[in-house]
Amino acid sequence: MRSKPDAEALAWRRWVLAWVGLDLVWALLTAPAAEADAATKVIQGTVRVHPDFARDIAPGDRLIFKLFYPRGGQEMAPKFTIVSTFTLPLAFRLAPTIDMSGAPQWQAYMVEVFTDKDHDILSIVPGELIARTPELVPLGTTGVSLELKARGK
Repeated sequence: MRSKPDAEALAWRRWVLAWVGLDLVWALLTAPAAEADAATKVIQGTVRVHPDFARDIAPGDRLIFKLFYPRGGQEMAPKFTIVSTFTLPLAFRLAPTIDMSGAPQWQAYMVEVFTDKDHDILSIVPGELIARTPELVPLGTTGVSLELKARGK
């Protein structure tokens, strides 16, 4: 036979339910703002391959995204994202490295994407393709379009 909970246990349960309820309401109210804030810290777009170079992409190739800030001929704070298997066109969403307060180091970045045939992102081998934005892209930008071509084309 089940015993009735005492008044203290009932009060505790009500307090827990109220706290969980408030937490849920807070989460629901702040989720759109957090999502909008996150969207201002990314760069979004699509990468395609130029039709003349589609034959250069093989099943074992990887797609490497690089986000960096150029300063004095150097690539500052490069962040690499490696996609092991992919189909083009491919939508991307890139975010820079952030500090402890959640802020990026810069407000705009260069975006580079290239194929990697030898699984060594520092070497360049024949047949690897590349695309890069012509200028800095502000965080929050959508609709960036990159087209992979042979290096130097």
